[in-house]
Amino acid sequence: MNRRHFLTAMLPAAVHLARGTSARITRVTVAPIQGRFHKFVTMNAYDTSPKGHTYSNHLIRIQTDQGVEGIGVMGYGAPDDAFYQALRMLVGVDPLAAYEREDGHITARAEALADMLRAYAFLDGAMFDLIGKLIGKAAWRLIGDSARDRVETYDGTLYFSDVWFRDRGVKAVVEEAEEAAKRGYRGIKLKLGRGWKWMEPDAGFKRDVEVVHAVRRAVGPGMKIMVDVNNGYQKEPERAWRLLQDTAADHVYWLEEPFPEQVVLYAELRAKMQRAGIRTLIADGENVRQPSELFPYIDPKILIDVLQMDIRTCGLLENAALARRAGPLGAVCIPHNWGSQLGGLMGMQLSKALKAVPAAEDDRSTCDVLIVDGYDFKGGSYAVPDRPGLSIRVDEDVYRLKCKAAEVAIS
Repeated sequence: MNRRHFLTAMLPAAVHLARGTSARITRVTVAPIQGRFHKFVTMNAYDTSPKGHTYSNHLIRIQTDQGVEGIGVMGYGAPDDAFYQALRMLVGVDPLAAYEREDGHITARAEALADMLRAYAFLDGAMFDLIGKLIGKAAWRLIGDSARDRVETYDGTLYFSDVWFRDRGVKAVVEEAEEAAKRGYRGIKLKLGRGWKWMEPDAGFKRDVEVVHAVRRAVGPGMKIMVDVNNGYQKEPERAWRLLQDTAADHVYWLEEPFPEQVVLYAELRAKMQRAGIRTLIADGENVRQPSELFPYIDPKILIDVLQMDIRTCGLLENAALARRAGPLGAVCIPHNWGSQLGGLMGMQLSKALKAVPAAEDDRSTCDVLIVDGYDFKGGSYAVPDRPGLSIRVDEDVYRLKCKAAEVAIS
């Protein structure tokens, strides 16, 4: 059965969920929105051009007959007919009946909607926002209890500025690192893998190492420096080991995605690191779609210390499930997020609720269609508000001006 026929067949079951309850979903809208980075962002190992000043994604608004709405964002793809058909399953449903709860925490998706909500896991954002607003609880309280007072974040926007701004070279990246430090960040992530397509392989690797050295000198020993290769060493995986050797004195906090996930390669790299006494963490996982894909990397041995399943693609529930599996084994989860202020807020809400999610990725972006309340940034961390849902709302004037004309409404 294809997706379209499956979703159509499921419609009666979804409508059945709504019987005997109070609030009803009456309308779902999808509209393109644009966000803005705090600077011009250049490129990484696989890009074909710089990211630029802005990004685009799609805002989801789930509205009810009580005048309460949940706000979320799509994953990285564009909406299609199958997605719009799936959204029809939500119309008439009581949002509280869409999930199973235990002791006030959402534990699973209700059976009748489970397949649809899992297929479009990014709907967790809008649904948790809506449910939180309906019952007067912060989204993080739907996941767990308070695990920390503030959520640490790191600046993930340090790309290949040295390659793009050739007249400034390595200094361009150093200046961005210094700006992040002055802003208050205690962690920064440097993009590496210049030899994949932007420079000749040996020269690109040499520049990767040079950038790490230069940034460490500039920001001092107190800053966490993470490096993300975006699979740029996949043709020569031994470069990952060479990088760790050549930057050992820089105390890199984690090495991310040097090559596509392979148990054998990570086991070999881990063994070399242990013999050499290199304590850099290994991070990966943003391209997986199910928590089970990462289980071989945490059991029976920890091969990936920091699991990075994407927060928008995989949603809050799947990331929470992974964190609960990984934490007792000695790994942590810090979900990947890029090109979405809303995705960043979802990551912070998850970290607020779960001990095994110690931080969130910050792309330092904003979106003028959103009004965000209570996320106070200070000293490299955010206060996560104890306000209903995700503590966000739509600026209706901006929405009418920029989004309304392209809106698709399902009712």
